[in-house]
Amino acid sequence: MSLLDASRERLDFASARLGFISTIALGADTGEAVAGVTDGEGFDTVFDATGNAGSMESAFAYVAHGGVLVLVGVVKDTISFSDPEFHKREMMLIASRNATRQDFEHVTASIRAGLVPLDVLVTHETSIDDAPENIARWAHEKSGLIKAVIRIG
Repeated sequence: MSLLDASRERLDFASARLGFISTIALGADTGEAVAGVTDGEGFDTVFDATGNAGSMESAFAYVAHGGVLVLVGVVKDTISFSDPEFHKREMMLIASRNATRQDFEHVTASIRAGLVPLDVLVTHETSIDDAPENIARWAHEKSGLIKAVIRIG
């Protein structure tokens, strides 16, 4: 598994704590880095969950011939891509937004069964009373923030 991100801190976290085999820092040589990790082929499956139009558009270039691009994030902008590039790769494009009740039940069961490493992923917690102050602070102080949880009750 590989992860591409703009944050060196998140990449280091993903490598050290989540088992990502390789990480790629977003930059001018991103395409070359992807080619290096994939022997020039691109990834079989690319997930873009950024909600950033630019990221979603650039994700097409990282998909291998016959691969799949899954766009999870939703933006109000228009997403455009090169049709010749899309067709030459013979890739599949999947948009994913809505989850079913069964999806949520599966996630809940996985968390309860200990299959999701919450102790690793949840780096910040707050109460419902302190949430407005903490969320505003975390919007600017992102160091070490992976997933924040508001405890209710």
